[in-house]
Amino acid sequence: MMSLIFLLLLIAMVSAFIGKKNVGYAFFAASVIIGLYWFHHHATDSLSILL
Repeated sequence: MMSLIFLLLLIAMVSAFIGKKNVGYAFFAASVIIGLYWFHHHATDSLSILL
């Protein structure tokens, strides 16, 4: 999943570099949304620790 986020960020940077800013903004927004979802998944995951 992390590689997908970095791939989306790479596409956003390349598209902004070649002049397609709207496409870059869309890919950046998608990567932020997926990153927030991934953080929420890990932050709320219960730990199965047996003491």
